[in-house]
Amino acid sequence: MNTLILDFLNSYADNTNPQYAVMLKGKWGCGKTHLIKEWKKRFDGTADTDGEITLKPIYISTYGMDSVNDIKTAIDRELNPFFYSKTGRFIKGVLKLAGKVVFKTSMDFNEDSKEDGSFSATLDSLSLLQVKDDSIKGVKFLIFDDIERCLIEMKELLGFINYFVEHCNCHVVVIGDENHLEELPKAVWDEFKEKTIGREFEIQPDIEEAIEYFLGEVPVSDYLKEMRDFIIACFKCTKSDNLRVLRQCLYDFKSHLNKLPPELVEKDNIFLKNILGSFIAVYAEYNNSENKEVICNWSRDCRISLLQDNNEDKQRIQHLREKYHSLNKELIYDVLNPEYVTAIIHYIITGAPLVEFIVTEIRDKQKELKPWEMLSGFFDMEQQKLESICQDTIKSILDREIKDAYQLGYSIAYLSYFHAIGIFYFIQAYVSLIKVRIAEIINSQTSLEELYQLRGRFISGCNYVTTDSKTPITDDIVDYFLQKIESKINELPDQMQKALRNLTEGTVEQLIIIDRLPYPDKSCTYELRAIFAYEDANALFDAICKLSNKSKNTFTQFLAYHYKFDYDLQDVGDRYKADIPCLLKLKDLVGNEISISKGVDKIAFTKLKDALIEAIRRCEGKSDTLPPM
Repeated sequence: MNTLILDFLNSYADNTNPQYAVMLKGKWGCGKTHLIKEWKKRFDGTADTDGEITLKPIYISTYGMDSVNDIKTAIDRELNPFFYSKTGRFIKGVLKLAGKVVFKTSMDFNEDSKEDGSFSATLDSLSLLQVKDDSIKGVKFLIFDDIERCLIEMKELLGFINYFVEHCNCHVVVIGDENHLEELPKAVWDEFKEKTIGREFEIQPDIEEAIEYFLGEVPVSDYLKEMRDFIIACFKCTKSDNLRVLRQCLYDFKSHLNKLPPELVEKDNIFLKNILGSFIAVYAEYNNSENKEVICNWSRDCRISLLQDNNEDKQRIQHLREKYHSLNKELIYDVLNPEYVTAIIHYIITGAPLVEFIVTEIRDKQKELKPWEMLSGFFDMEQQKLESICQDTIKSILDREIKDAYQLGYSIAYLSYFHAIGIFYFIQAYVSLIKVRIAEIINSQTSLEELYQLRGRFISGCNYVTTDSKTPITDDIVDYFLQKIESKINELPDQMQKALRNLTEGTVEQLIIIDRLPYPDKSCTYELRAIFAYEDANALFDAICKLSNKSKNTFTQFLAYHYKFDYDLQDVGDRYKADIPCLLKLKDLVGNEISISKGVDKIAFTKLKDALIEAIRRCEGKSDTLPPM
């Protein structure tokens, strides 16, 4: 497609009287500027003679310009060398003949009888673009780039450009991204295009050509040149049009290569190749407005969201992972490996070099790989080797050699996938034994926090292998895993339960602090959960009776805080419904105590009972506050 555009530009430049401009459009970074500058080089061989001037295409970036005088100065700067050449005397003669006058031109390019802009100029170098003289050869060709990032009032800018087309008989190319001309009324832009633009072309990023160009720039490493095909494959996976981002990525990666020990920079170094792939993927997603937030929070949110229902965040993360699925098949690690993503994002934001990280990563990983660490490279294996690695992986699971839950889930997912596509038979006996191992791991957990971390890492490992094939063995093992997790969750008390079951003068003051903390599964804070559902009202009442009146009042205040007595909640629903049986029983016990209490003790229990009554109202779904007594 871009070759056809170049052919057209050649034909356009040869047209002695075009009377229209050409528009080159496309997304930022797609290679518009590179394309036109490369085409412009075809005129580099032309030169002046003693008796004539040979004009060449003039390139002007309007980025940041805030007046047409800036553009005229840029044009003058391109033409000015003529005035200091050996033909300078002749040129001055031409200008003298043209007349050094100041002129002012008004513009009405949309023909609404209103002046859309004006400019004035002294006929010095600009006159070369106006005067008709046989001594002036070449092509009167102006290229206006970055018009969407120009600060000149757009109607004035377009009128200025139109003047060269309509009154100077110039060839004009306008370059920009129409998607970023938001401040310009559509009608004005359409009228300019209708009046001035004769042809327009959409520039498509030529990834292979661009990479060839980047890798040919000096200085660049031999390693990157050798990785040409891999770089192209990586960038295609990103589905990005921004070649400028790729160029920056390769330059930044090259700066790290120059500081690495030579023995680590080898074409067949699979770990360095993996890091290069991660650089390209992370740079692309960081510069993609739709994915920037996701990739910046990748290591923090990725595993958590995969555990949740099929919400928007989960879909975005899965979509991002699937983009690089074909690439990951030939790598040891996923290019969006959380550790790599975190390190590269930190480098992009802070500029802190990753040389030490890369050296450590490669040297640690160059040690002999464990069987399960080789599963992702199965496409390049012989069948006999694959079967051996799978058997060794199963043995490692059963022999408790694989201790990390992520690696366990990752291994199971690959074995199940191999079974699904018919390259390894994952027999049911092994599946049963692996379930026994899973139960053993879950039962060994002693805290709810550790249990939820285990769940997150295992599920994340299972989700590492994303395929188009159904993997029923993985589904079966994950279902079993989650059932065991749920059972264990009911056995392990959370922080709030521990505090309520050990209520003392010291722990009662911690209740409000705990209430503000996130629940171990990170789904919400304790204050949005039912916290008395599994509590023994009799045991809780006995503990309350042993508290001082000050601590009883602290407990009462905690109830008011947790159930938001001072707020008219929008939607309480069934949020606290499970607390009702315990609170009802506790209210009755406190009521009995009031009847036998005296003085300040009686007041403390009365306040507590009132709070319990209001708490029960909240649990029943009543969102309004109690009216004043």
